[in-house]
Amino acid sequence: MKKIKRIAITGRIAKSTAVSTAKKVIKLLERKKVAFWVDEFFPVQKEVKPLNSIKADMVLVFGGDGTMLHAFHELKRNVPVLGINCGARGTLMALTAANAKKELSKILNGKYSLEKRGRLRVEVDGKLAEEALNEVIIVPKKAGRLLHYHVRIDGQDLGEDADDGLIIATPTGSTAHALSAGGPKVMGNAKVFVIVRMNPIDLNRRPLLVNDNSKVEVSRFRETEIEAIIDGQHRFPVKKKIVARRGKEVTFALKK
Repeated sequence: MKKIKRIAITGRIAKSTAVSTAKKVIKLLERKKVAFWVDEFFPVQKEVKPLNSIKADMVLVFGGDGTMLHAFHELKRNVPVLGINCGARGTLMALTAANAKKELSKILNGKYSLEKRGRLRVEVDGKLAEEALNEVIIVPKKAGRLLHYHVRIDGQDLGEDADDGLIIATPTGSTAHALSAGGPKVMGNAKVFVIVRMNPIDLNRRPLLVNDNSKVEVSRFRETEIEAIIDGQHRFPVKKKIVARRGKEVTFALKK
């Protein structure tokens, strides 16, 4: 792979491990004379810029999985993203705080690999909401209420469901909320979506795997107050229909 000459840095400013690890990496970049810029939401130095305005060869993310998801939502270009785990969980992260400096020295010299991951394009009531890297979760706005709805896959109606909510996940998101709700764990580069009903009344309504070329529609709600939650960070009120289909790919950078 090509050598890395321009780096963007972002992370979780409230996490002390993320801040201290980023500062150590910045010293490494300065020593190796690699150009870098820091995201305005992660002010570990005085000069900062909006993440999406930084033209970099690679983005370094210091934090946990939530920080990684936030970074992908902020980025509007497909640039390789490398995660350094400074949190409790780090399913999406390639490095740890302990090995970051050692591994980054190799990565800067071109010793890394890239992996494409698919996202979900989520439309709410006919308008684009967001693209989900993990999942969209459809639930009643008031906790404890039952959700009634119909799922259509490529025009085929699967009948009415009644449960606590519905998860439509990417392979990346199959290890997150969908897995906890009883869904299967899927390889990150698989070309599928995972559909998981949360605590269904009908126990025969099992999780589904569908081709990522599929168009998944969720509609005919009985309830009036419903919301779609994308990657645990973005909430949208739903009136009539949600459509999920294959979105744009993102690129993960991985150590060799």
